[in-house]
This record gives sequence, C-alpha cells and structure tokens, in this order.
Amino acid sequence: MDLDKVLDQYNKLCEDNDWQVFRTPKNLSSALCVASANILSHYQWVTEEESLSLGLIPERKAEIADKISDTFFLLLALANKTGIDLEQAVLQKAEKNEQLHTAMPDNLE
Repeated sequence: MDLDKVLDQYNKLCEDNDWQVFRTPKNLSSALCVASANILSHYQWVTEEESLSLGLIPERKAEIADKISDTFFLLLALANKTGIDLEQAVLQKAEKNEQLHTAMPDNLE
C-alpha cells in the first residue's frame, strides 16, 4: 500500500469538502475514538465464537471493512497532521515490541 497516495486522496477529499479546518489533532483524535467504537459496535453482545464468524457474512464483512477504513484514514490523517511518519513509527514500534518480548523470560514462575 502506498501511504502517500492514500493520504493524498484523503487530503483531496477533505479539501474538496472544506473539511481541512476541522482536521486538528484534537478533532482527529476524537473522531478516531468514535470510528474505533463503530468497529466495536459490530462485536458488542456476541460471543467470542460469533465474533470470529462475522467476517464470513459478506454484508457484515463489508460493513466492518468500511469502519476499519474510516479508522485507518483518521489515523493516517492524525499522523500526518502531527508530523509523524506512520510507516516509520510502526516499524520502530514493531522493533521495540520484538526487543521487549525477546527480553522477557519464557517462564515467569
């Protein structure tokens, strides 16, 4: 995935609709929480087993994919607005996680 291309398309959509004035870190963070909650709403009140099968129902899968995409766009916009290279940040976090989990003992007894 070309994150720069996705960001350019998203920024064009925001400009075409005069949304840029609302794209502040505070507003993007708030919208990100709401978008995440919209994902969660698909899994609320279902069992663990049912949650695993929702992706097998085409209509539900499409709805969840749409909400995940909303969340991704907002996350990408927030990273851009705050000057964070999202790809680099993810790679650095993955490295930190690897070091953390490699350093942890296998048996905590």
